[in-house]
Amino acid sequence: MSLVEKPPHVDEERMRHITADALAAAARVVDLRAHLDSRTDVAPVRDPLRWAAQVADTPRASEVLAEAEKLLDQPVDFLDPTHGRSGLYGFHYLYWANPLVQGYALTRDQRYAERFAAILDDWYRDRDQVRGEWPGLDVVWYTLGVASRSQVLMAALHTLGHELRERTWHRLVATLLGGARWLAEEHDTFRHGNWQLAGCAVLAEIAAFLPEFAEAAAWAAVARARLHEHLVLDVYADGGHYERSPSYHLMCLAALQNAALRDDSLRVHPRLRAMHDWLLAMTTPGGVIPPFNDSHLAHVAEPLLRGWHLYGDPAYLAVARRHLPPERIAETLAWLEPRDLPATSPEPVPGPSVVLPQSKFAVLRTGGHHGVVNCGPYIEHELESHSHHAALDLVIWGHGAPLAWEAGGPDSYDDPRYQSWYRATRAHNTIRAGERDVGEDHDARIETQVLLPECDLLVAAHPGWGVPHRRSVLLLRDDPVYWVVGDDYQGGPYEWRLGALALWTGDPATGLHQEVGPGLLVLPVGLPAAVRTDTGPTRVPDGAGGPTPATLHGLTLHYPAGRTRHVLVPYAVHRPEVTLSQGGDQVLRVAHSRGVDLLGPTSLVRLRAGRLRAAAAWAGEAIRHDGRHLVRGGADTLGLSIVGRRWTVTVDVAGRRHVWVAAQGRTRLDGVPINPAVTDGGSRITLPAAGRWTVEIDCEGDV
Repeated sequence: MSLVEKPPHVDEERMRHITADALAAAARVVDLRAHLDSRTDVAPVRDPLRWAAQVADTPRASEVLAEAEKLLDQPVDFLDPTHGRSGLYGFHYLYWANPLVQGYALTRDQRYAERFAAILDDWYRDRDQVRGEWPGLDVVWYTLGVASRSQVLMAALHTLGHELRERTWHRLVATLLGGARWLAEEHDTFRHGNWQLAGCAVLAEIAAFLPEFAEAAAWAAVARARLHEHLVLDVYADGGHYERSPSYHLMCLAALQNAALRDDSLRVHPRLRAMHDWLLAMTTPGGVIPPFNDSHLAHVAEPLLRGWHLYGDPAYLAVARRHLPPERIAETLAWLEPRDLPATSPEPVPGPSVVLPQSKFAVLRTGGHHGVVNCGPYIEHELESHSHHAALDLVIWGHGAPLAWEAGGPDSYDDPRYQSWYRATRAHNTIRAGERDVGEDHDARIETQVLLPECDLLVAAHPGWGVPHRRSVLLLRDDPVYWVVGDDYQGGPYEWRLGALALWTGDPATGLHQEVGPGLLVLPVGLPAAVRTDTGPTRVPDGAGGPTPATLHGLTLHYPAGRTRHVLVPYAVHRPEVTLSQGGDQVLRVAHSRGVDLLGPTSLVRLRAGRLRAAAAWAGEAIRHDGRHLVRGGADTLGLSIVGRRWTVTVDVAGRRHVWVAAQGRTRLDGVPINPAVTDGGSRITLPAAGRWTVEIDCEGDV
């Protein structure tokens, strides 16, 4: 039998069955119960009494009381295997009993305290008998179980501990003491993953909540050491979490936020701040992060609101206010120590496109359009990996809705479709070679990244199919906004997959799409050998921002080995008219209501009414049109926008370079007026050093 954590180390006397004398001996005060019942200067990080004082007589209070009433006569069986393989472990967290604690905080109704006490006594009686189905993993004595249950018990002790009979009170406090001892011994050295991080954050909270125990300082030291190690080794420099699953990122962030409220050395750590900024980078205009890997629908508003409470950053508060009603903001903050809330906040400012180099997500966006490409590796875990069998999968948001979506993680890991659907390659927006899933060796190498005012481009490749799969994702800005996805796989026939939230209609020759928008028009460049559709479950944001079940409508296009390209055009209501034609030199001509775009392997040109309005080039190429150079020089990437008579050129260079622009007139380099040399009918501009430079030329005469 393989062990998931350390070999069992549950001490019968120090952890499992602590006597009254042993409990008293562990404390630094004479009468521990009298001391805890009378103290007023210590509270859990999330304080039910503080919360209740703020939300009394609100709809939220009524909801909690209704939940508490249901628990008063609801049968509880801690040994029932029908909770599920994973569900049994979660049931022993006791989170579901929280409404009784909160209900008591709201009303001081002794029925809630008595029912909580009865549940705790039943759990204490049954805990040594329960057996789980995960080999080598104890239902009670494992990190998430001990930590999660301890949070419930701390809240109960603080809120209704004085109502408990002596025997029940002893069991509660002894469980906290034994759990803290177990956590400190289990986590004496670093290991990756959310279990240790969450467990040590709770260990820090127990130490702060129960300083009366002589061991509390030692617990705090262990917790602080592990949490600082996790910020170095389990949080990437770009702020992403090691396991690359957004909802587990939120779980770990919440744990660190709680710990940071009691430990300023954690609050000031740059990686903790970066975890908040990672949310800003990844979040769609709908306030959610796409459900990559085992993630549920990750809503960022409350975590960022708690981030504002921690740091006072107005950008975090602005996002929270965009996506949360005032009463939800008030309730979230009610759990925490008071902080003055500004009367107003600026509107959230969408961030730029960005490639997150360590957590390996590429975020491409413009206005209300947002796409994320998953470029990262398969990550191991204590029990089972939270990584899915997918690489270079793309999720797209536009016109206020998910347009290209994925299954994400299930509500329960006991879901029979977990392996066959949720984790499977076929539930992701990428390619599939044959009937198998992509291999675990699918960490993509990013070959090209172009982030220009005119377009974004990502090119990446991975070896997960045995033969490399290379994907390019091009986002064209301005009107119209659309995407071009290129795939190159030479290992044999493959399927090209895209999931949407409505039925697919149309045909590959004129475009596949949804009947009514918001939707996505899919135009293959070259007809597939076959077309197939299927369905599967997912979750999407509802009108209030919460998760709601939905059907993912899968589109699968079959191709022989080789290269494919697909143009994806978002639309709000009605499908747009877009036509494709292939020209020489691998140039794709995209005609639409606003004009024509010419897309080459390393460049693009956008024409409006026959006149050039924007262009870009990468891989060291020059910008050309109609047989002549428009911009050339030793640049990595070039962008050109023409509005009226103003040419704006964006240049990325690796060192001191010269760039030539086919225009003359008043010139500014990064806003500074300059006098460039005039040569070959254009302007020769010196770029002093490596970096990004912006050249503006107000043209004189015809160009």
